[in-house]
Amino acid sequence: MELTQEQYKSIETLASINYSTEKIALYLGVDHKEFLRDFSLSGSKTRYHYDRGQLITQVEIDKSTLKKAKDGNLTSIQQWKKDSLAQKLENRKKEILYDQERNDYEQLQALVERGEVQNLPTHLVEYYEQIDFIRSLYNKWQSKNYIINTVTLKWPKISKYQVAILYNDTLNFFNLDNKVKVEAWAQIYADKLDNMSILALEMNDLETARRCVADAAAMRGVGKEKPMEVPSEFYEIRPVLYTMRLKDIGMQETNRIELAEFIDHLDITEREKVKVRRDAQVEEVPFVLFQEDAPIQDNQG
Repeated sequence: MELTQEQYKSIETLASINYSTEKIALYLGVDHKEFLRDFSLSGSKTRYHYDRGQLITQVEIDKSTLKKAKDGNLTSIQQWKKDSLAQKLENRKKEILYDQERNDYEQLQALVERGEVQNLPTHLVEYYEQIDFIRSLYNKWQSKNYIINTVTLKWPKISKYQVAILYNDTLNFFNLDNKVKVEAWAQIYADKLDNMSILALEMNDLETARRCVADAAAMRGVGKEKPMEVPSEFYEIRPVLYTMRLKDIGMQETNRIELAEFIDHLDITEREKVKVRRDAQVEEVPFVLFQEDAPIQDNQG
């Protein structure tokens, strides 16, 4: 969206008295959705002049507060100290966010480089751009609804339902696979607690910092007993099968007639020949044969 210099000046003036984007768009006579879409884009001139208008007013207020503080006004001194601490914390938050963004960007860049992005279809390149944009908003502690609305404005062709899917994809991409799992949320919140502990230390609030560290450790499962796991060797145990058929182990079966003739020519008693023939499955075993010393019955008559 391109506006005139006079309109940009009006944005600064209205922003300095905390007018909303909707009222500013109405004052300028432009479509609010188009104005908000441009306002949400990175490097937007609209956003630049809005922030500049608020900053100019804040500078004048801070100058007045500083002058009163130097003159010995206790309320102004307290306000100056409060503002100084707030700015220190804000700078520290930006450092933390910058480290997160740089680390996440390097992860994304490495993945794209390994996947040879130059060979990727256009829609996949756009997909990476979208989840990276969502990730940058998420790391700035923006709400889910704000992120979905902002992405919808940036890519009007994408429905809110599709953006919600992209939102989950983004969290999973930088944490875990599939739909956002409990383990992924635990890691996400643990990281936030780590950052909160750093800010608490900046404020010399050791107790809050300690609680943040303890809660982050608990979310990561530190100190919990590990669940009983079945050793991997258990699944490698192979079952043992017994068989009396040679063909089951890939060997050629013996001719039963030849085997019977061989047994008949052995120099043993007839009782022993019957037992050998039955053990070799040349002769069927009668069902009534239960004991070793039971009488031998033959199949002849």
